[in-house]
Amino acid sequence: MTNEEQYLKERVGQENHFRVPDGYFDQFATRMMAQLPEERPAARQVSLRVRHWLYAAACVAALAVTAFSFHFHQQDDSQQVATTETYIDEAADYAMMDNSDIYQLLAEE
Repeated sequence: MTNEEQYLKERVGQENHFRVPDGYFDQFATRMMAQLPEERPAARQVSLRVRHWLYAAACVAALAVTAFSFHFHQQDDSQQVATTETYIDEAADYAMMDNSDIYQLLAEE
């Protein structure tokens, strides 16, 4: 036993300080049932046909979002390629290099 445990036992003791009043659980179930509402509110039931239409609409919406995002992603890629080619052309112009100089550099590597 550690010193901390021994100190706590000396200070507090072995007695259980958590107690329930006498007879508390004798009528517990009856008191609990009395506090519950009498009836549950009726759950809204969606008909099976409406539920199928909702599932179909959700699938169509998901496909539409996927198609639009794929379409716009393809446009972004084509713009990015054009931007990259423009950047390479501008860099070659700045470095004053023509095609023969570029071929020579690539051949050396």
